[in-house]
Amino acid sequence: MVSKEKLKKQVEKTSNALKDGVKKAGGKGRHKGVVAHKHCRICHLPIDTKREPEICGDEACDKKWLQNKKNEKMVRIAFFFFALVFFAPLILVRLGVFD
Repeated sequence: MVSKEKLKKQVEKTSNALKDGVKKAGGKGRHKGVVAHKHCRICHLPIDTKREPEICGDEACDKKWLQNKKNEKMVRIAFFFFALVFFAPLILVRLGVFD
């Protein structure tokens, strides 16, 4: 069996080490010691908070990000086109153009 004294010393040693680690880490809340950062939108690597666009700069991430931007633009255009196709006849009937 483990003696009480030996166990007490081990617990004190561990608690002191934890206290010292917390003091060194600094910060607030439960994220003490974590440097403020963002993550790449594509590969999720940590990047600087001031990085714009929010990608890491890797060539593959650049290509993927540009493709995503292009797709977003096409979806936006398609949305407005279909909204126009749907609402234009309703508006024209209300205005009396088609009787």
